[in-house]
Amino acid sequence: MRGVICVSLTPLGLGRSQEHPASLSMPIVSLHYKFFEDHLNITCSATARPAPVISWKVAGSGIENSTESLSHPNGTTSVTSVLHVKDPKTQVGKEVICQVLHLGKVMDFRQTMNKGFWFSVPLLLSIVSLVILLILISILLYWKRHRNQDRECQRNCFGFSQL
Repeated sequence: MRGVICVSLTPLGLGRSQEHPASLSMPIVSLHYKFFEDHLNITCSATARPAPVISWKVAGSGIENSTESLSHPNGTTSVTSVLHVKDPKTQVGKEVICQVLHLGKVMDFRQTMNKGFWFSVPLLLSIVSLVILLILISILLYWKRHRNQDRECQRNCFGFSQL
């Protein structure tokens, strides 16, 4: 299944190796979305110590949220929250805000949902089939008309030559 992906990475803290525990730091946040034919997934991930909390500001209905946390050996925790939008067309052109709460501070990460070429595969196939059908009908009508004109010419031409 093909989709459109947009990724926005906002590094707010320095990367750390797994050997050294992380000190209290600003979170590293990424926000991206992926359009599918029948749904849209918007993912916000934040990694920090202590664990950040993710919430969303989004308009619309038919939206479900799932969140997972993963603790790393260096003491940081990655929190990933995914919004599942059932009708992606309602979000095109709208702004989604991922809010990350860390150490009492709320940071907003904004992303506008843009979809380059919005089309449905069944719709595209239907349009192509219709165009092909119209071309075939046009060819058939042209051939039939041309054939009738040849018959008329043969009748008329032979009729005059016999006089």
